[in-house]
Amino acid sequence: MPPKRKASPDPSSSTNAAPTRISHWLMKAEPDTRLERGYDVAFSIDHLSACKTTKWDGVRNPEARTIMKDKMRFGDRVLFYHSNTKIPGVAGLARISSQKSYPDPSAFDSKHPYFDAKSDPEQPKWWLVDVEFVEKLQRLVPLGLLQKLAGKGADGKALSEGERKDVGYLTDEQLQAIRGMALLNRGRLSVQPVEEVAYDAVIALSRKGGWEGWVGKWNPKVGPSAAKASNETTTTTPASASAVKSVQNGKKSKHHHSAPAAKTAKSNATKKIKTEEDSKPAPAEGLRRSSRRQSGV
Repeated sequence: MPPKRKASPDPSSSTNAAPTRISHWLMKAEPDTRLERGYDVAFSIDHLSACKTTKWDGVRNPEARTIMKDKMRFGDRVLFYHSNTKIPGVAGLARISSQKSYPDPSAFDSKHPYFDAKSDPEQPKWWLVDVEFVEKLQRLVPLGLLQKLAGKGADGKALSEGERKDVGYLTDEQLQAIRGMALLNRGRLSVQPVEEVAYDAVIALSRKGGWEGWVGKWNPKVGPSAAKASNETTTTTPASASAVKSVQNGKKSKHHHSAPAAKTAKSNATKKIKTEEDSKPAPAEGLRRSSRRQSGV
C-alpha cells in the first residue's frame, strides 16, 4: 500500500491567518494654554476643527514615533484626546489623512519649540502623519468615566446594578475592551493603539450618555464643586433679594454703593488680561501648537 499523505494545512485556519492590523488610535493634545520656548502650544478639538488638517509634529517619544512611522495608514480612525487639563477625556474624532508618514520638519527647525539638535535630515529620527478633523463629540468622554467603567476609578468599586443599566447599551465585550485600553494601563503614551470595540464604545458613551448623573470629580455637573457652587448660590440669594428690595424702597444699600468699585475692579482685570495677551509672542509659521509631551495624562 502506498504511504498515506499528510493532510495539507487549511489556508483558512486561524493558525495561518495573518494578524489583524490595528487601524484605530488615540492621540493626545493639550487644550489649555502652555508656553514652550515662548510659544503657546495649546491645541484642542476646536483648533483642529478650524484648521481642518494638521501635521502631528513634535512627537519625541520613540514608541509613539514608531506607531506613526510604521503602523498608521491613510484613513485610520482616531480618538482625539484632551490631556493635561482639568477634566481630561476624548473630545472628538479625527482621521489619518496623509498617504504615508514622513520626517517631522520641526525637528530640524532651530526656532521651533520641538527642535532636536541631534536629529539628522539625512537620517531622520522623528516622523509624523497628517491628521484631519472629523467630528467634535456631543459629550466629552472623561478619563474618570472610563476608569470607573473599568473598575479602576478612585473608589475602586465595580459598577452598581443601577449604573450598569444606565449604560446598558454597552456590551460586556465593550466593557472588557475599555478595561484593556492602553489609556488606562499605559496612560502616559501620547499616541496609542485602540481596539475597534473600545473605539465604538467610547463613541456610544458620548452619543447615548446615561452616565451624566454619576458622582465623581470627573463629572463637574454632580461633583463636589457643583454641590459647593449650589450651596453658595443658596446662601447668597437672600442677601441679593434684600439689596434689591432696599433699592426699590429708596433706601441706601451697602450693595448699591459697592457697584462702582466692582465695575472699576472688573475694568482693571480686563486691562490686565489684554496686556497679558498682547505680550504673548505670535505662533511660529506652521506651528501646530500641540504639545507631544512624554508625560501627563
